[in-house]
Amino acid sequence: MTQPSNEKRKLTVERLASPAIAHSLERSQIAKYHTKGGHGFTAEDANHLADVFHGKRAEIVGMNNEVNGAERIVNGLRIQSKYYQTAAKTVASAFASDSGLYRYAQLVLEVPKDQYDACVELMRKRIAAGKVPGFENPADAEKLIHKGTVTYKQAKNIARAGNIDSLVFDAKSQAVTSSYVLAISFTITFAHDFWHSRRIGDAAKSAANRSFLASGTALVTGVISAQVLRSRAAAVGVASVRRGVKNVTRSSIGRSAVQRLATGSLGRAVYGAAAVNHVSKLLRTNAVAATVATVATAGPDFYKAAFDRSISWKQFTKNVSVNGFGIAAGSAGWLGGSAIGAAVGSALPVVGTAAGGIAGGLLGAFGIGTAGSATAKAVADKAVDDDSQAMLRLMQDEVQSLAFEYMLSEPEIETLAKRVAATVTPDWLRQVYKEVNGLSDDETTRRCLRNALRPEFETLAKARPRVTLPTESELSSFLSDITNAANDKQPESSSNDC
Repeated sequence: MTQPSNEKRKLTVERLASPAIAHSLERSQIAKYHTKGGHGFTAEDANHLADVFHGKRAEIVGMNNEVNGAERIVNGLRIQSKYYQTAAKTVASAFASDSGLYRYAQLVLEVPKDQYDACVELMRKRIAAGKVPGFENPADAEKLIHKGTVTYKQAKNIARAGNIDSLVFDAKSQAVTSSYVLAISFTITFAHDFWHSRRIGDAAKSAANRSFLASGTALVTGVISAQVLRSRAAAVGVASVRRGVKNVTRSSIGRSAVQRLATGSLGRAVYGAAAVNHVSKLLRTNAVAATVATVATAGPDFYKAAFDRSISWKQFTKNVSVNGFGIAAGSAGWLGGSAIGAAVGSALPVVGTAAGGIAGGLLGAFGIGTAGSATAKAVADKAVDDDSQAMLRLMQDEVQSLAFEYMLSEPEIETLAKRVAATVTPDWLRQVYKEVNGLSDDETTRRCLRNALRPEFETLAKARPRVTLPTESELSSFLSDITNAANDKQPESSSNDC
C-alpha cells in the first residue's frame, strides 16, 4: 500500500518563485540603493512602479549611463529625476556649474512630491534669468517640472531596509512579479492535472490552489529578498562573487557563458566588465532569493514539526533538503535557460532576445527545478524513510491481522482495499502520527491504527447476511443425510476363492 498517486505527481510550481524574483530584482536598480545618493535610484524605481500601476507605458532607460540623457520615458515623455534634500538643491542640480544653463534639453525634471511647488517657482526664476534655452516665458516652468509620486523622505526610506515605506514599495513591486508567477503556475498545473484526470473542475480547483500558493511564496520571497539586498552584506557578497566570475572569464568558453547569461537576463547584448558585474549581482541575488524561498517553503513543515507534532524532525529535515535542492536547481535552470533562450531569440526576429530569455528561463526553471527536486527526493528516500512510509508498513500489518480476526472473504477484502485507499491519505496519516506523538512506540502506533481502521471492518461485518442456526430436527436430518450418503459410497466387499 502506497501514498495516493496525486501526491506522487504533484507539481512543484513553487520552484518558479525564486528565479522569477531574482530576475525581476536584477532588472531594477536595487544594487545601488545602499550607495551614497541611492535614494535617487529608489525615486526612479518608485515613480516608475507608480506609472506602471496606472497603466502608463513606462520604461527605465537611465541604466545606459547616457550623459545628460533621460532616466525614464513615460508615454513618450522623457524624464530626468532629481531628488535632493531641498527644492533649491534639486533644481540647481539640473543646471551646469560653469555656464549656469539647464543641462537637459528636451527633458522634463522629475522632483520630489513635497518639493513640487517650490521647484516650479525656482524654475520660473531660472527661465526669467535666461538660464533655460528655448524657454522665455516663466509660466512655462510647469512644463519643465514633473511631480514625482514619492517625497524626498519616502525615497530615502525606500533605500533602506526595515521601515514601512520600503516594505510597502517591495510589496507593490513584488506583487507584479507574483502575478506573473500565479498566471504561469495556473496554466502549467491546470494542463498537467487535466491531462491526468480529464475533469475540468478538479483541474481548475487544483490549479487555483497551487498557483495561489506559488504566488504567495513569490511575494514573501520577493519582499524579504529585496530587504536583504539593501544591506551592506549584500554588497560585500557581490564583490566576492565578482572575483569568481572574473576567474571564469579568463577562458574563452567562460567569457562566452558570462556574456550569454548577462544577455539573457537583461534582454540585450552585454560584454566585458558590464557582463561580469551583472552576472555577479545576478548570482548573488539568486543565492539570496533561493535561500529565502527555502526558508519560506519550510514554514508549514516547521509548524507541523514544532507545534502540531504531525511530522517528525527527521521528516522536516528531509523536506527542507529536497525543497532547497529543487529551488537551487530551478535557479540554475532559469540562468541556463535564459542564456539559451536569448541566443535562440536573437536569431529569430519575431521572438527577440528579451522574449527568448524570459521563455527560456521559465522552461529552464520549471524543468530543471522539477528534475532536481525529483532527484533529491530519490536520493533522500534511500537514506531516510518518510513518516508516511513507516506508518504504512505498520498499517499493513494491522490490516492483515484484522482481516484474519474478522474472517473476511475474498470479495470483502476487495471492498476493503477500495475503502482504505480512499481513507488513507497523507493528511490522515499525519493526523494518526499526531495522535500517537511520533513513531517511537510501535505498539501505541499499532493500537491507534487498529482503532482508526476498525470501523471499516465493522461496516463490512454488519453488511453480511444474518446467520440463523438450524433447529434440532433440521440438524438431525442433515446428519442422517450425510450418514446415508457415506454408506452409499462404501465399496461392496468381494469374496476370495481359495
